[in-house]
Amino acid sequence: MRAFYVEAEFEPKPGYKLSERELSTRRAARGNSVWKNIRGSVTDRPDPHPKDDEVLIKVGAAGICGTDAHLLLKDEEGYTKYDGHSKYPIITGHEFSGEVVELGSAVHRLKLGDLVSVESMNWCGECDACRMGMFNQCKNLEEPGLTFDGGFAEYAVVRAKYCYLLNDIVEFYGNKMTAFELGAMIEPTGVAYNGLFVRGGGIRPGGHVVVFGAGPIGLAAISLMKTSGAAKLICFETTEERRKLAQECGADYVYDPIALGKEGVNPSEVLMDLTKGRGIALFAECSGATNATYPVMAGALAIGGKTVQIGHSLGKTSIDLYPYMFNAGGISGSNGQSGQGIYSDVIALMASGRIDMRKMVTGRVHLEDIQTGLDQAADRISGKILVSMNYKNYGGNR
Repeated sequence: MRAFYVEAEFEPKPGYKLSERELSTRRAARGNSVWKNIRGSVTDRPDPHPKDDEVLIKVGAAGICGTDAHLLLKDEEGYTKYDGHSKYPIITGHEFSGEVVELGSAVHRLKLGDLVSVESMNWCGECDACRMGMFNQCKNLEEPGLTFDGGFAEYAVVRAKYCYLLNDIVEFYGNKMTAFELGAMIEPTGVAYNGLFVRGGGIRPGGHVVVFGAGPIGLAAISLMKTSGAAKLICFETTEERRKLAQECGADYVYDPIALGKEGVNPSEVLMDLTKGRGIALFAECSGATNATYPVMAGALAIGGKTVQIGHSLGKTSIDLYPYMFNAGGISGSNGQSGQGIYSDVIALMASGRIDMRKMVTGRVHLEDIQTGLDQAADRISGKILVSMNYKNYGGNR
């Protein structure tokens, strides 16, 4: 089969102490401290075969995450810039969907021909976090495309327990390719869902909402908040292309924070004016630019207002806690999209037409030309880029 295959050298940086697990499995906890001379290409790989509890799927569509593009970038010493857990060589891609074409002997819940989306966070079910039902905090987490072969390929093998049926989406739209595309976007949509509703507790209909950052996670947050009853839905985004996507996904007001700064306009005052002094019920921090966003939140937090930290930030963040104390506010950390019925709820929203995440797709490329899509994803301007063997034209959008 054809696949995007990534290789690298296992060469821990001087001073980096490998754990027992890293030594025994060569699965790095911090990839940018271990993997050097990373490179990827589309090549022929052996056809995979499912074990008893696995299924073989013919990949219908896969989404390019910023992680997929970031891990191929190298620092001045030649190490990958991706700092998360990873293991190479590997077929990358962790946001994907497909059609079940072979069943393991112990699989009974799925049948041949089912269309499925694959949960990317493969939790162990045995560690303390899993035993508490907090699968996203699993201490033995594995991920397709990062620690075992993923979806940038013609075929992929996954455990049946991590597959979610897309048949209702096919029934609603009457189109398998639409189901494949939406299925590939359940993962980023689920990340936003987990932060907004599971970790953050959502809003009462009529509350005002701000989303910082209009990358795929931020755009998903906008779509979810739009269908959840946000009164005024506001987005801050620095790039023009993504500001347009934010409007298409449902944002009522979209601002460029850099332009506001040049004009001497205080974003907190803008928010208080828009809400007639009421303030913001929920801030979804999806940008990771936390030293810039938390001062805005501090000046526009509603009574009982909440912040959900979804974007990954670099370094330390200085936060003025007094507004959170004075307004009985809260800050919740969020990571991942597993458990809590998240995939099932996102699929139900998609299958009812409540959200259509195709609005954030800005590129569709054939697997053979995946590098074009990776370059687009790396520019931090595009929306979601999808990859599929079903797209006819190489090197361009469908």
